[in-house]
Amino acid sequence: MYRSYFKSECLKFVYNRWLLLCTAGILIFIPAMVLTLDSFAGESGELLYRSKMMQGFYLGQVGYCVLAALYFGQEYLRSTLRTGLLCVPKRFGFLAAKLTCILLWTVVLMFAVSLISVLTLHFAYGTADSTESVAALIRCMIPAYLSTLELTLLTAAIVILTRSQIVSIAILISLILGLGSLLLQYSSMMRYLPVLASMNSFLIMETTAYLPVGQGIAVQGIWCAVLLLIEGIVFRKRYVR
Repeated sequence: MYRSYFKSECLKFVYNRWLLLCTAGILIFIPAMVLTLDSFAGESGELLYRSKMMQGFYLGQVGYCVLAALYFGQEYLRSTLRTGLLCVPKRFGFLAAKLTCILLWTVVLMFAVSLISVLTLHFAYGTADSTESVAALIRCMIPAYLSTLELTLLTAAIVILTRSQIVSIAILISLILGLGSLLLQYSSMMRYLPVLASMNSFLIMETTAYLPVGQGIAVQGIWCAVLLLIEGIVFRKRYVR
């Protein structure tokens, strides 16, 4: 039964032109940013290429947030959710299938974007010319991948709690594009906010302004777990019109 739910969600994703357009944008713009971004703190050599990858993927989080918001937000347009729940009466199965689907597409996209970015750097600068250098480049990106997956789940939770694509996009993209750094000027406690908590995952050299990489991923994971729990309870109890 769950397999049929999951297959249905994958078909919803594939046949939504806005989701496909957003997917194409991620595949194009992240490698473009990796290619064109300059060094963050005067890095050179291999460190420069790693920094470019990290910066590109940090800004690319915007695309993943929009993708998740569009995917979950489509359920609240034209009574789509009510129709879906008539076909899938088990709400937990419905929600689990949607979360699994968006996580799967996010992982596939990150793999594809990483491959394109590595190839772009290789042809543009002659870097990543051996298996060892590619492996080192990918290893340094693992915290960034984990942070992106958590941010995708956070976006999904906020969409379901607020029943709005716009609210989730506004909150998370604002934090990514500068609001988080502004809030950090007022209090160091702001570094425990999502996005800010995992900022060191996208920096070559950790800075004390943000949480250490492992701690930051854990804090953002706690945000993710709490919001998903609340989301599950609300989604199960909420009346659908």
